[in-house]
Amino acid sequence: LYLFACLASIETALPTITPLIIVFYFISLCMFGVIFFLLQIDLSCCLSESNMVTNVPQNAVKLKKWSDTAIKAASHLTVTQRQKIVEAGAIDLDWPIHIKATRVNDVESSSLPNSDDTQEVIVKNIHFQRHGQGYHNLLGNMYRELGNQIDMESKDPQKNPFIRPEIVDSPLTELGREESAAWREDASKLNPELVVVSPMCRAVQTAMIAFVDHRDRVPWVAHEGCREDLGVLVCNKRRCLSEIKNEFPFLDFSFVESGEEDSLWDPDDKECPVEKAKRVYAFLTDFIMKRSEREIAVIGHSGWLFNMCNAVIDCGDDENLKSWFLTSEIKSMRITFSKKK
Repeated sequence: LYLFACLASIETALPTITPLIIVFYFISLCMFGVIFFLLQIDLSCCLSESNMVTNVPQNAVKLKKWSDTAIKAASHLTVTQRQKIVEAGAIDLDWPIHIKATRVNDVESSSLPNSDDTQEVIVKNIHFQRHGQGYHNLLGNMYRELGNQIDMESKDPQKNPFIRPEIVDSPLTELGREESAAWREDASKLNPELVVVSPMCRAVQTAMIAFVDHRDRVPWVAHEGCREDLGVLVCNKRRCLSEIKNEFPFLDFSFVESGEEDSLWDPDDKECPVEKAKRVYAFLTDFIMKRSEREIAVIGHSGWLFNMCNAVIDCGDDENLKSWFLTSEIKSMRITFSKKK
């Protein structure tokens, strides 16, 4: 319409304007019209793209990315905690049964080989998951973001927020729930015949969200062998057993033997790396190895998992397996138990 109006004005002025000027005027108007038309198309595209972005629900994006603070903390802990394990002598312990781990993705076939008839070698696929972000993790991240260094051996709450009384058996934060939900699709593609959880609230909640598709299909067991560091750290103190049983009635608590009150947790004495390694080894060889199920999911804690992969299980040179688990992360391993001759 704009171009037609311009042409009409040119036609009216024809008697007084030279032909050359008329041509120039006409070309200029056409160019202006084309540019205006293109600008209108570009603007509509931008508006359309903007609407597409704003209309995407936030929970549609998989939360497998962690904050820079969390990643840096995990890298730092991989170095410092490994050094503590080495200094404590936990890495040189001699175990009667050799436990070897490889990533399931590295194995050509997902099917498990048959264990030998003499049971000298037992092979299982184990899916280890760390719980999602708990309130104690959030508190730790806030401390670090403010530039504070956390001393996990200190009994001063200004230096060690994990001993604060408010975070007994801390549950998942909203982010922790979202992190767990982000792994549901991956977990649904797994085929565990048994789900084993630490009796700590955050671990059970993580399993309930990530492995929800296996809730009514396989047994669910709570086991104290895969609890986090015992002692001192209040976030690792279990709540009353009766309270937990009422909250999670679908769980089998027959392997929780520390009584109504948490007798394993000592406010003055923290479990050392060697003691933890022995507890991890006992859990793997006395419980996991002897179970009839050949594919199992275990949902636990970062310190426990790190000790397992660096002091108990032979992970070879696989730094992916040996590194600190990030919140809600699942690592699937083919575990081979071999009795030493």
